[in-house]
Amino acid sequence: MSGSIRQRFMMAIVVFVLVWPLVHLGLVARYRLDPWEFFGWSMYALPAARVQVSVEVERGGEVFPLRAMGEMRRRVRNFARRRTALGSLASTEPLAREIFAGDSTIDAVIIVTRAIELDRESTLLVARDVRHRHERDGTIRTGTRIQDGAVWTTGAMGSKAS
Repeated sequence: MSGSIRQRFMMAIVVFVLVWPLVHLGLVARYRLDPWEFFGWSMYALPAARVQVSVEVERGGEVFPLRAMGEMRRRVRNFARRRTALGSLASTEPLAREIFAGDSTIDAVIIVTRAIELDRESTLLVARDVRHRHERDGTIRTGTRIQDGAVWTTGAMGSKAS
């Protein structure tokens, strides 16, 4: 490598190391990406993120927990991993479509994602539940609920979101 190319390469690395933390911080804040992923330095300031997922189905106006077994259970678990790493960039739509495809009697699929986050105002860990309701006709409704107070978690789903 000539001196000029080597200098440019080293300068590019320095610029990347200086700029990437700011870019990563913005991505984490906007899309709720896992701060521990993608060469993120936010990991030193936050606990390891884990998104917990619960799935319910509606049949004839009644809501039941999805009894996912085998392949469907693996798909729900894989979605939870994707949602943990990619935040809101990991859509719930593919999972809902797979559930609809597996059972024609389902009218709606309700996917609740729970993330334990640091509340910047109170400096407490809070549970943030996002409820995604997918209708068979393709309609999607989303709502958010944040539980007040400190949250202690061991990685289990805990109480079921309403």
